[in-house]
Amino acid sequence: KLYINTIEMSEGELIGRLLQLLEEKSDKTVYLKGDRDAPYGAIMKMMDALRGAKIETDALITETKSAVQGGN
Repeated sequence: KLYINTIEMSEGELIGRLLQLLEEKSDKTVYLKGDRDAPYGAIMKMMDALRGAKIETDALITETKSAVQGGN
């Protein structure tokens, strides 16, 4: 599943909506976060789609090892 903030979107809708949102922003950074079950290939596919839409500033959000393991 793909989301912008908390709104689920299809892959086809996502890039167009991001472009609309970025027009209004001075900071054009797109933060990409995949849950731990997301295939690596799906993350890379989305990064490629962002670059294809000329969205060059993207950042991956990661969790620390302690956060993944429950904080201990």
